[in-house]
Amino acid sequence: MKKPQMVKGLLTGILIVHAPAYAAEKEGESVFSPLTIMDNTLDEKKNVGSSEESYSRPGAYSSRTLNKNLQSLDASLRSMAGTYTQIDPLQGAISVNIRGMNGLGRVNTMVDGVTQTYFGMAPANYHGGSNTAAGVPLDPNFLASVDVTRGSSAGSQGVNALAGSANMRTIGIDDILKEGRQTGLLSRFSVGDNGLGRTGMVAVAGKTETFDNGGAVGGMVGISGTRTYATYKNGGGRSSKDFIGEDNKYLTQTPHSELYKLNLNLDQYNKLELAGRNYTNTFTRRDITSDDYYLRYNYAPLNELVELNVLASTSRGNQEYKPKAMYNFNNSSTTNKSNAIDINNTSRFKMADDLYTTFQVGGKLMDTRYSRSFVQSNETDRNAFAPAGKQKISSLYTGLTLNKDIYELDLNLNYTRSQVEGKKPACAANEKCFPQGEAMLNLDDNAFNPSATFSAQVTPWLQPFVSWSRSSRAPNVQEVFFANEGGISMNPFLKPEKAETVEAGFNINKTGLLLEQDSFHMKALAYQSRIKDYITSESFMLCYNGQLCNDYYNSFSGFNANVYLNTTSPVTNNGYEIEAGYDAGFVYANLSWSKQHTDQPTSIASTVYSFAYSDLSDLPSYYATLDVGGRLFNEKLTLGSLFKFTGKSKRLSTEGIESDTNTVPKESMPNIPTVIDLYSTWQMTDEVLLRFSVQNVTNRDYADALNRMNQSLDYAKEGSSINTTARGRTYIFGGEIQF
Repeated sequence: MKKPQMVKGLLTGILIVHAPAYAAEKEGESVFSPLTIMDNTLDEKKNVGSSEESYSRPGAYSSRTLNKNLQSLDASLRSMAGTYTQIDPLQGAISVNIRGMNGLGRVNTMVDGVTQTYFGMAPANYHGGSNTAAGVPLDPNFLASVDVTRGSSAGSQGVNALAGSANMRTIGIDDILKEGRQTGLLSRFSVGDNGLGRTGMVAVAGKTETFDNGGAVGGMVGISGTRTYATYKNGGGRSSKDFIGEDNKYLTQTPHSELYKLNLNLDQYNKLELAGRNYTNTFTRRDITSDDYYLRYNYAPLNELVELNVLASTSRGNQEYKPKAMYNFNNSSTTNKSNAIDINNTSRFKMADDLYTTFQVGGKLMDTRYSRSFVQSNETDRNAFAPAGKQKISSLYTGLTLNKDIYELDLNLNYTRSQVEGKKPACAANEKCFPQGEAMLNLDDNAFNPSATFSAQVTPWLQPFVSWSRSSRAPNVQEVFFANEGGISMNPFLKPEKAETVEAGFNINKTGLLLEQDSFHMKALAYQSRIKDYITSESFMLCYNGQLCNDYYNSFSGFNANVYLNTTSPVTNNGYEIEAGYDAGFVYANLSWSKQHTDQPTSIASTVYSFAYSDLSDLPSYYATLDVGGRLFNEKLTLGSLFKFTGKSKRLSTEGIESDTNTVPKESMPNIPTVIDLYSTWQMTDEVLLRFSVQNVTNRDYADALNRMNQSLDYAKEGSSINTTARGRTYIFGGEIQF
């Protein structure tokens, strides 16, 4: 049975089954809440989801509180259903993967609601080339939680987001201050062996008492530093020096970060927040800086038709390369700048008897520019070093939520226009391209992206839902202006990717399942996505007639253009996702499980030795995380264990491009064993919380799935099963001090 038919069947089942179930509940005088009001003011804690909330929200949505058990940010994201990360030890940034999609536009990665546009380019030792990736350079010490939405195109977070969005929230004033306090301090620290290094963060905050008009003033400042070493031992006792090679000496990093926030509540209706985040690091022969600033305004008078929100932001990332960092390039640097503004208003009202309505309308503008500076030994336009250009995205979006009785219908629509502009150098006389001479390319595209989610609270504990969405993402600067063979490598006809996704699933929220005070939560769903005009790259020769072709015997030697283009046949992704949790106070268990399949092609640009711009992003056939533990001594001591299961995973074939099909085959990685982590937390006093963890406690020798060092042909040696493996048994001690 096809997935759309499954969705229709489940929807019909909901309509048929709910009537007797609901009637039975009415006999017991159960009452269903027809409307849930969310407070979207500038209170940091109210404006973010929680793990419990994700189980009551229809659709593919997950939330995690971070910094709980000394897990890395990569591990925390990988513990969420349908969510993964691209690990690149050369980047020092986090790259979120949703359902096998990652990169600029395929996943809208945000920090405090601000879309991130940093594009890292790390020099690699081999061939003087570089590894590149879209990611977010940030300090996990400052993070409080992360929310992930998969497949939906709703609201501003769905603008130019093909597979979904991830929003990481940094700590705020109320995370630092204890209840009833007006000043406070929060400190986090950890130290680990086996190259994990040490990290520390201190943040202080204060706020005034509430003024007579309902206003108040508060502020916070935090500073954080980390030192991480690249040298470690894997489970087999080998040193990373053996398999990372010369790059190993450039992988020790000492990032420093600052975080500032100022809250100005002018009165009970007007709230203003100013925030800044700075990040600096020297890593892989480059100096990295990343700065984000935003202004958030909320106006919420005692009027159900008005709740105005404004978010204006500016971001800048810079990479300065050390002398001789890259062969043939000197005085090199790259810069990305992004300015954005998002304005929306939410109205809540009653349309008819028992029909409650929430209506949102808004718009978002983004202007992102990528520039580069370098001195090249051999002057030529034929290089793919940091493509330069700009992208403007403008969008209007609306959302309508209808609640009646036990039913909820959520309808969303966004209109997005994208403009990508940049310089195309002239093609040589023997090369046929369009336009032939030097020109400024301007790719102008627009898309309408609707979505709908229907749910029914058929019993107090069961909520089935179905959803359908259409999403899109425009070509980015790195794809359009990739130029390893100059202007003839560029594609002025590249079109946006368009995805159509259907989902069907249910939420379960049950208290008193086995014991009077216990709770059980579960979200399970199936999905299918069909992506048209999927963007990938192919390899072309230059035939004697001047056209690009794949005829090796009728082409000029030494010419090999990697061109981004749209696939002619759709790409399909489908899978299943489950998240569940049981908590009885003294004992708990949480499980996430994902299984997926995709037929997306591999980009040829993943294999080039210089400035590769795409990664293999196929998720393992399945992956799961089981977290079990117990609480002792009035829940002051927690003892737990994490079991991480990973199915079959792939990497790029070490044999490179297959000339007959002009593709890069994928080959299986060695089986990844079950990895077990132990952890404990002890609330020693009201002010001191201590943590201890043993990661990879059984000292298994394995390679992480989607580790770029095992995908790149620079590192994955022909005939070798794997190259880079993960850390062996590692001990970590840390904690928090708050007063």
